[in-house]
Amino acid sequence: MYVKDVINYFEKRFPKSLAEDFDQPRIGLVIGSKNIVINKILLTLDLTNEVVDEAIKEKANLIISHHPYIFEPLYNIDFDSEKGKVIRKMFANNISLYAMHTNLDVGKGGVNDVLASKIYLKDVNIINNEIAKGNYLRYGNIEKQTLKEYALKIKEAFHLTGVRVIGDLNKEISKAGIVGGSGAHPSDIDNAISCQCDCYITGEVKLNMAQEAKIHGLNIIEVNHGIEKEVFYNLKEELINDLSLKDKVIVSNVQTDPIIVLQ
Repeated sequence: MYVKDVINYFEKRFPKSLAEDFDQPRIGLVIGSKNIVINKILLTLDLTNEVVDEAIKEKANLIISHHPYIFEPLYNIDFDSEKGKVIRKMFANNISLYAMHTNLDVGKGGVNDVLASKIYLKDVNIINNEIAKGNYLRYGNIEKQTLKEYALKIKEAFHLTGVRVIGDLNKEISKAGIVGGSGAHPSDIDNAISCQCDCYITGEVKLNMAQEAKIHGLNIIEVNHGIEKEVFYNLKEELINDLSLKDKVIVSNVQTDPIIVLQ
């Protein structure tokens, strides 16, 4: 099987048309060749020097990442810089990189569908019941409980060292929504409120958006960005089953999210 076969598979599952406009030149085959025979695939949230070392050790020659590696233009490639070291190592070991970002976030069976399956929703809804560009929110009913009880369940569900919470910890909640990654933009908060969520789970909440949510009575549980990695355990099984890649797909053991919460 060639790199192009895996690319064709994913571009049917998570078409580039679902990605935000800013993502379009940054996703897809970023480094390498479509015509390389695959030895092993490494799935990772981010491409880092440590991830490349892991790929070399595991003899993986295709890395699939969620976050784009080359986000800003490169005007030079200095082999002594962090990015230069990674690119040089990728070239030297004939490793290709394929990235899926916001198309993987919104696609069916993508990041937010997988995360929604882990937050104890009794059902899962999508705005207008439509898989579409920019339609990140997944929401539904949960068993009635206090915000504190739910926050502790979320902490355990994603094996986190801690979470940050906005709202009255003793308030009872019964409807929750989730957007993985940096999902606290004004439109995200508006969507959660419009869908009558009384609790919203996401990452990287800025102070002004926390204040806005509180004004509207929307409780928030802030998790870390790294929970998006959950999607790759599902994709691993899909690749094994759909493309007969048994023993040829691994999920990276490198923790690329450096933020931890001490208790």
